[in-house]
Amino acid sequence: MLLALLVSLSAAQAELPAPDYREVLVAAAESEADALIAAGELEAALALVERFRAEVADHPRLVYEEGLVRRLSGDSDAALELLEASVASDPTLAHAWYDLGEVRLQRGDEGGAAEAFERASEMSEQHPQGWAGPFRLAELAGRRGDAAGFERWLKEALRRGFTFRVVVQDPTWKGFLSTPGLSEILRRMATVYGNEEVIRTWESG
Repeated sequence: MLLALLVSLSAAQAELPAPDYREVLVAAAESEADALIAAGELEAALALVERFRAEVADHPRLVYEEGLVRRLSGDSDAALELLEASVASDPTLAHAWYDLGEVRLQRGDEGGAAEAFERASEMSEQHPQGWAGPFRLAELAGRRGDAAGFERWLKEALRRGFTFRVVVQDPTWKGFLSTPGLSEILRRMATVYGNEEVIRTWESG
């Protein structure tokens, strides 16, 4: 798909403004890489992104794609370097900030993770999955026993479309139900947003 697009666009390159042409190519490579990642074909996705970055354009979104593949492959060192490079080049990349937060969290850097998740939250308010950053921030606040932070970020995640059904099998969130200062917030928010059945599931388990 990408090769065919490159061939067809090459013939028209002189007729297209350079930024538009470049963006079309980047979007095509990004879409193909995402499809390969979704199919679990990480090696193929990595080969595609590396080839595109070397031969066509080294775009921040493709740097992010490579960082994502490295993260999913368990190479946190390479992922950290690539994700930090992608947001340094384009600070508006919400997904890159989110994945950077995940990598930092995995490496034990909770402060750095929170910073990245906050940036992800800032950049993704209108995105369909824009609750992910606030959700992670609520979870981090809950782990610290920070009731005010927990309520603030949980409310924001819920406002953006998060549902407790996402974490019904998560022992961390079930544990919040018996944590002083967090339990009341959790019960109240579950009631307001119609997720009482999750609370009942946790209580019965």
